[in-house]
Amino acid sequence: MSHDVTIPSGLLYLPLSEEVIPLLKRAVIPLTAPEYAALPGYQRPPVTVAAVSGEEYEAHLRAEFARLPPALRDLMTVDTFIQQAERKRRDIEQALLVRKQQAAAAPVGNPEDWLWQTFSTDPDCALSWSLHGFNRVWLGIQPDFCPQADIRPLRYDEQWPADFPSRLWADAPARSPLRQHRLVLARKEAGPPITVAGSRQWLLRLPPKALRIVLVGSAVPAPALKRLQAFLRQDFRYQRIPVGYMAPDGRGMSWHFHKRPLTRCENP
Repeated sequence: MSHDVTIPSGLLYLPLSEEVIPLLKRAVIPLTAPEYAALPGYQRPPVTVAAVSGEEYEAHLRAEFARLPPALRDLMTVDTFIQQAERKRRDIEQALLVRKQQAAAAPVGNPEDWLWQTFSTDPDCALSWSLHGFNRVWLGIQPDFCPQADIRPLRYDEQWPADFPSRLWADAPARSPLRQHRLVLARKEAGPPITVAGSRQWLLRLPPKALRIVLVGSAVPAPALKRLQAFLRQDFRYQRIPVGYMAPDGRGMSWHFHKRPLTRCENP
């Protein structure tokens, strides 16, 4: 009889550390803000617009004159209106410049309108485990757990998409072996943020039935492992969730996930 745990296909995996127990207690996963990311492509690009020209300035004043009530328009000509506005020209041009910048930025969108979380997709990916650490616990989650969120595979390309949120599903080509997926959620759909270790996070509900498996890395400390095992046994929502414990193959650069932790004698 095989002692390997059966891993369902098509899951998304969220690597977590010791925060896994508090999160599962609340049945939530964390989301973060794209503007905290290091890659500049996830920041709002600077908007550069030309200075307000004389033609734009005059056209604006003529339009403002046309909007005056008829009684006021009858008191002066448009040329007189433009001449009287000259003493406020600097303020008017500055307001027009701000308006131009806002109009140019609108099609690009704003990363601060969104939240995200990145998932692994391959529980056997050595690069992904190395990146996150073998002392992590991976939650295997079915992809349709959050209907209001948009979950897509990342696109690895040299060119950033032109706008948000499309940029949030892009990443550098060097990271393509990770084959990650990313959840993007409109920030207005989330509740208020909380502060964890000095950084802001938002919490997204994870229905317990959407958790399909828990994978335990080979370097999870024994005390943390005992706490996790006790929690999963005691919480009725998770008692039937299979747990896989990573163990090296011993014959190559791979591993299996066993139904129980291997003893020191069993571990190759």
